[in-house]
Amino acid sequence: MILVILAASNYASAESAQWAAGAALGAGFLVYFGYFVVSEATSGGRTPGKVALGLRVVRLDGSAADFTAILIRNLVRIIDVGVLFVGVVVMFFQPLSRRLGDLAAGTVVVRERQNVTLATVTAPVPMILRTPDAGPAIDGIERLGSHEENALRVFLSRQGLTPQLRASLAGQMAPKLYDRMELPWAAPERQWPPELFLERLYLQLLARGR
Repeated sequence: MILVILAASNYASAESAQWAAGAALGAGFLVYFGYFVVSEATSGGRTPGKVALGLRVVRLDGSAADFTAILIRNLVRIIDVGVLFVGVVVMFFQPLSRRLGDLAAGTVVVRERQNVTLATVTAPVPMILRTPDAGPAIDGIERLGSHEENALRVFLSRQGLTPQLRASLAGQMAPKLYDRMELPWAAPERQWPPELFLERLYLQLLARGR
């Protein structure tokens, strides 16, 4: 009788462990799957990782991918990733590096272009007068984008400025960037001459985009 009870107890424990493992696996799948679907559906085809790399999911004709397309490409992700990484093999032979999910949904992952203005295109080469290199990493630079980089390029490219006027304009621009980057008052960058700060900031933004 005792042996029967022990056997039944062991069977129940094993069954509970299987249910727990299955539930954990299911929850992990929902989190993994939901991350891609929710991120891409609410951010115009971009996950946080894609944003960092400047990538976006779009339709083959260049239009925005709708929810159905995003859902399909991520459902097929199960095959792409789960079946011996078949998606990597398919991407290798695809001219646009599309995986099975993209083929099924009619989508493709593209690199986003930075905004280009007439001022950026026609501006001369920036004049770096105060620093030989980009200097130490500046905190908060991740809060700046192509707009600030273009503005710095235009300022540093301006010809005919007297040293006094250039320093004055730099002194007006720097505080706005301090605030945009949320630099603390004790940050060493606030002690740099504004021209030096702007030149180093531009060089670091330029290096980030390469």
